[in-house]
Amino acid sequence: MTEEPNQEKSASLSGADLVSISQQYKTDDIYAMSLLQPLLSNYTYLPFTGSSLRPFCLIHILNDIVINGRKSIIEFGSGISTVLIGRLIKKNKLNAKLLSIENDENWVKALMGILKTEQIDDVVTLHYAPLKFTKLALDRNKWYDVKALKAVVQGRKFDMVIIDGPAAWEPGKGRSRYPAVPFIAGKLDKNFSIYLDDAIRPGEREVIKMWEAEYGIHFSIASRSLAYCYRGTSFNTEPFSYYLF
Repeated sequence: MTEEPNQEKSASLSGADLVSISQQYKTDDIYAMSLLQPLLSNYTYLPFTGSSLRPFCLIHILNDIVINGRKSIIEFGSGISTVLIGRLIKKNKLNAKLLSIENDENWVKALMGILKTEQIDDVVTLHYAPLKFTKLALDRNKWYDVKALKAVVQGRKFDMVIIDGPAAWEPGKGRSRYPAVPFIAGKLDKNFSIYLDDAIRPGEREVIKMWEAEYGIHFSIASRSLAYCYRGTSFNTEPFSYYLF
């Protein structure tokens, strides 16, 4: 997902809070990068940027796919996660498919080139959906073209939802990711997981509270930035969780 750095993250945090968060991110991500090596070594280089899902978040999601046997995955906002999930499916010979939704046409073309080069385009479907006004959205924000998406998801059920788009860093767009759950709610399997990136931001926190109230689900926060929800029979897949007694 291509997104600019977000100043909103730090709007309500003290300097000490920011230092603590930065240190936790670095510690968690350094360890996570070592766990990602089977999907990075002996492959073409993938650029990690500030817009990418953090390594910790990627491991959390990849763990879930393997441990809970997720087979039908939909992702809003394409990026490094799209490629790594494709690699995982191929490398582990999983019976799974990924549908990735992206609103940036140039980014779609670039990613399609990577998917084809790595021969993982048979397990990953990348779909371009421009942002349009929709009744599902809040604050007069745009979301992915609902009419186009309905045709793509017709007759399908999903057991994993990854929400890392559209961009929500600009003023007034903090709740722009809200439509994802209202759109996909009726297309979920009895056992499913939902992930929302950038959950440290006020906008995403508001969206989470609304989803919980409206759909009777509960989100936890991992490493301060990844919100996740399980429904049905699922094993916990949070990386290196430590419980002190």
